[in-house]
Amino acid sequence: MDRSKVGPDVPHPPRIYDYYLGGTHNFAADREVADAVMHFAPFIPKAIRIQRACLRDIPRELAQRYGLNVIIDFAAGLPTQEHLHQHAPPGMTVIYADIDPYVVEQGRAIIGDMPDVYFFQADMRRPEQLLEHPEVQQILKGHRNVGLITWGILLYFSDEAIRALARAFYDWAGAGACWVCNFPMVDYHTEHPAVIRFLETYRQMNEPLYARTRADCLPLVQPWQPDARGLISFTGWHGLDLGRIMTEDDLDAVGPAGGGYAAFLVK
Repeated sequence: MDRSKVGPDVPHPPRIYDYYLGGTHNFAADREVADAVMHFAPFIPKAIRIQRACLRDIPRELAQRYGLNVIIDFAAGLPTQEHLHQHAPPGMTVIYADIDPYVVEQGRAIIGDMPDVYFFQADMRRPEQLLEHPEVQQILKGHRNVGLITWGILLYFSDEAIRALARAFYDWAGAGACWVCNFPMVDYHTEHPAVIRFLETYRQMNEPLYARTRADCLPLVQPWQPDARGLISFTGWHGLDLGRIMTEDDLDAVGPAGGGYAAFLVK
């Protein structure tokens, strides 16, 4: 699917994602698909909300642990529902980007004239489109010691596309940069009936999803290396009690990690 040409009458993953999070920046076509998925796979919005709960920590973590004051979020989606800029410490610059013109337009309206928060249109599969953008270069002032973020998006990327992205990030980034990425749909029970239907729903939208195993993840992002914590499960990130969030059948579908893993990757 060419996301740059999707209108309100066609279900669109970023808007479906917003609906799962309880947002209002979505259309009837998005809600129809999301409601159908939630009917047979109620674990999906739960896993997505767990991901968003983890996302809230990233600005503080990058500032305190790595000393970074600029974060660049690729394929950011709509900046609603506890997104990065809402948790950025004072003095941190947040640069959002998305390929979808609707998302960019709405994103700019949402952030308004907030200081140090920007939204650009760019294709994550060609990160230089954003990183070498004249306005971004003005903001960065040649500074490449930044936090790069890809959150909730790599499940749409083939192995080859992730490897290409990792190399492009690595070649551009400065010493001390950190890439924060998560791997959704890792260790899902892909023979679970609800998971099969969920994957088929996205195939029908021409948005195939890539379910992976934990062992698949880190080799895809080399030469980046995880910090000492390695891959962090969504549950381990917050010490969440999944028994209070998900049913036994939910956990059978998404696995004990709560739906995936994340890592702070360093150069």
